[in-house]
Amino acid sequence: MKSFAIVLVCYNRLLGVERLLKSLENADYNGRNDIVLIFSIDNSGTKTVEDFAKAYKWIHGEKLIRTFTQRQGLKNHILQCGDFTEKYDIVAVFEDDIYASESFYNYAYQAAEYYWDDDKIAGISLYGYEKHWLNWAFRFEPMKAEYDNYFLKVAQSWGQVWTGPKWKRFREWYKQNMEFTFSDSIPLKLNYWVESSWLKYHIRYCIETNRYFVYPYVGLSTNFSDAGVHTNSTTPMYQCNLQFKKKDFCFVPFDSDSIIYDEYMERENLGKAIKIPNDELTVDLHGTRNKNMRKKFFLSAEILDFKVIASYAYDLRPIEANVLLNIPGSIIKLYDTTQYVRNSEKFDLDYYRMVYNMRYNEPIKILNFAFKVLLHNMNRIKNIPRRIRRTFLKKRIK
Repeated sequence: MKSFAIVLVCYNRLLGVERLLKSLENADYNGRNDIVLIFSIDNSGTKTVEDFAKAYKWIHGEKLIRTFTQRQGLKNHILQCGDFTEKYDIVAVFEDDIYASESFYNYAYQAAEYYWDDDKIAGISLYGYEKHWLNWAFRFEPMKAEYDNYFLKVAQSWGQVWTGPKWKRFREWYKQNMEFTFSDSIPLKLNYWVESSWLKYHIRYCIETNRYFVYPYVGLSTNFSDAGVHTNSTTPMYQCNLQFKKKDFCFVPFDSDSIIYDEYMERENLGKAIKIPNDELTVDLHGTRNKNMRKKFFLSAEILDFKVIASYAYDLRPIEANVLLNIPGSIIKLYDTTQYVRNSEKFDLDYYRMVYNMRYNEPIKILNFAFKVLLHNMNRIKNIPRRIRRTFLKKRIK
């Protein structure tokens, strides 16, 4: 049986640590009592979390505490947490605003074993996306099949599992790519993430080495997004459904017939369904892909001046089902970008996307909701000029 360690990434938020530990205490470890719990506590100038960790009793195995004399910052801290894979076969990492399902261990251990020798897999996500990671106004609804997982070319930080060989390959890549230079071959937003983010490196690693994370259809962890270093307010926006009372998971082999999504959360290998070579097709059904990535054939809901060779509805969920099942319609279009044709069609795509993603279109209630959101955020809006002045003064001082 492979060794299993849980690493808690801690700083100064004791409430989140206590909440996370309650979920971990209640998890099903399949009768094991050798689960190692590691408190990895960055230096925040306080001893609150460290004192709590020393007094805490872990009932499922050994407890370890690691502290630092100097502030590490989130990126360096997480990277060092991943390095625990040098000692333990399987490492599950949780930041202190995450909450674990009681079934997380069964999923994590079984997935790690199943994909142990698969070089296409970079890691295992416990979190289950329900929204589009590049545009949180959009839902993300992966197509479901008989298995418990799909594949996504996006790394995860809200509950992740690493194994030694896979983490080692990332670390070797990171040594050669420690400077995050601008690239138009990755999602543009990723270029502007803060430098303290370790996740943007791991996502770029997945993109540039063509590797994927294993994702569950139903989450084994969720995110409370407590106020902290990188956010000023707590929000339920990032919560996802949790899986309960499940012991055995069924995993799918990684191959071209699997359900796979790229870094833009677009379904891969759609060319087979529409009889077009995959290497000549670009899919952008959500409208988040970089504009410089259009190949000969372009599948999109945008109105463009190219020849339309096929069209589909924008009704079924997930969105690519309209194409896979050849549902008649006029919104999603397959363009031949080598043939210019003036398209005079007028269609409010933003409105249709809003209705499709919100599943709601009653104007009065939407306006009422928007007004309440505005009032709720009024204090943050009032503080914008003060923040701008403060930032400007810091630059002047430098």
